[in-house]
Amino acid sequence: MYPAAELIIRKLTLAIVAVSDQHLGISTTDKPAFNRFLDQMQNDSTVTDLVLLGDVVDMWRRDASGVFLENQDIFDKVALLQKKMRVHYIAGNHDYHVLKLQGHSYPIKFLKDLTLNQDGVNYVFRHGYEFDEMQREHFMESLCHAMSDAKGDRDNNIWAALSRDKGDLGYAFSVIFRRANLRRSAELLLLDPEERLKESLSRVEKRARASVQPGEVLVFGHTHRPFVNKEQNLTNTGSWITASPVHNTYVRLEGGKPRLFIFEGEEIMERFDNI
Repeated sequence: MYPAAELIIRKLTLAIVAVSDQHLGISTTDKPAFNRFLDQMQNDSTVTDLVLLGDVVDMWRRDASGVFLENQDIFDKVALLQKKMRVHYIAGNHDYHVLKLQGHSYPIKFLKDLTLNQDGVNYVFRHGYEFDEMQREHFMESLCHAMSDAKGDRDNNIWAALSRDKGDLGYAFSVIFRRANLRRSAELLLLDPEERLKESLSRVEKRARASVQPGEVLVFGHTHRPFVNKEQNLTNTGSWITASPVHNTYVRLEGGKPRLFIFEGEEIMERFDNI
């Protein structure tokens, strides 16, 4: 093969890009940078799939419908991207309610998880709440309803959402949680991951690592700590929250390997031996 032809093939290597945890709607999100990131995706002819890996919007801290309305510009760009690549939106814990938005001709399809095969490798995408022992699906869904822009009695709102129309399940929750425990659980869940996961981050990451099967690469978010492990079969997409030590990160999957980048920055080459 001529060197020039080989160079062209290398340039045309196809890739999957995964990004997560923008938490659009809260003050610490870097929305302008994410807007520029989507513009870059529009101009990248090598990307076949863009995976939005959850917590794109923050329904726990903002009105669930209002946060979509005020970020209409973002979702207009996402809709435009779907004309040139496949776009997948996986629900996180903070936007778990999107899984209920099905069957009404929404411009985006919402998923719980996803597997894509490229270059003989199965790339498995999960938000990552699955590996966090504090997260419960019913609680996650209820918090998406209970939080709003209005000030109010948070634990009462959460209590009502948890017990509304649940019958026996609602009674079970009333026995298990009690009001004091429910309030404390909500307060803990609403802490930023950097604080809430201080003592349990290694357990979350080890659970994620233990779930990886031969021939797979697991891509997840949730913890806001971006990394690629030494074996290069586990990677975390990080976040777009400016309070995180490293932020505005994304993962590019090509040639069977994950590569981690800071947007408008450099590739992160650090590998972790203990994950």
